[in-house]
Order: sequence, then C-alpha cells, then structure tokens
Amino acid sequence: MKIANAVLIPLVLAACSPAPGDSTGPQAAAAPPSPYAFQVNLTLTPRAADKLAATKERVTVAAMYFGAPTSEDAPGVDDHMMKVPLGEDLVEVDPVSAVVTAPGTGFDAQFLSSVKSDPEVLVNVYSARKTHENNLLSCGIYQGPVAMAQKKPVDIRCDLIYGEDGEPLPPPQ
Repeated sequence: MKIANAVLIPLVLAACSPAPGDSTGPQAAAAPPSPYAFQVNLTLTPRAADKLAATKERVTVAAMYFGAPTSEDAPGVDDHMMKVPLGEDLVEVDPVSAVVTAPGTGFDAQFLSSVKSDPEVLVNVYSARKTHENNLLSCGIYQGPVAMAQKKPVDIRCDLIYGEDGEPLPPPQ
C-alpha cells in the first residue's frame, strides 16, 4: 500500500499543476514594465516606406539613456562626452509608420547616483542595414528627459536621404 501511495500521490499532484506552456501559472506573469519605457510615434514618408519594403530593409529605433554628471570624477562618467551613459534600447521594426515602444529594459541604473538631474534619452532612427550597407533614412531626433518622453509619444518623422535621381532630399518636417 505504501508503494502504491508513493506512486499515486505524485501523479495526482502532477495532474493538478498547470500544463507546460499554460499561461495561467504564477511563472507566466509578465515582468513589470520598466519605469523608463516610453513610446515613439514613428512616421515614414510613403516613398521611404515603399523603398525600404521593396528592398526588405528594416528600421532601427535607438534610445540611448544618459545623464549629466554630479561631478567630473563621479563614478561612470564618460570623460570624452562629460555625461554618464545609462544604457540603450535598440528596437528593430518593419518599415511602416507605427507607434514603437522603447521598452526601457536596456536602462542601466548602476551609475544613476552619479546623475545630478533626471535621466535623459536621445532617440535616433535609421535603417537597420540588413540589405543596404549605408543608412537610407533622414530622420528627426528627440533629446530630453525620459519623463517628458513618457508624457506623450515622441514624434520622429523619416524620409529617404536621397531621391530616385540620387540627389539629397530636404530633411523631413
């Protein structure tokens, strides 16, 4: 009888636990969003979207986090730029106008105590260079406090750098 119970009890308990891949178990809870996440309202001109799609090129949204140092010798200070790098997020997306989330997961708070004010972010957008050696996009940028970027999506507009005739195009408005 003891052997039968030793075999049956684990089987009964296993039957009560969630199936592998079941999204209802406690380990399936998603990690909380980063306090540094924000959204980018990416707008591509039709000609930029068409060119990238035709060549199977993608778009990279880069969010580089940093802060002004509390002093020149604060831990983590980049002597060349006189800033404290705090990590980055690189998000690759299809070449379409969309709202893109910069997840904030690349934010590195190790040297946050060396930053004298709120952390900032620089957002750059460029072609992902999957099918072209050079960047094909001319895009606006955003640089400012992360907190401001979180209030409403950051607007970034992109067009091609060069037209079909090979001449430079004016920057996107």
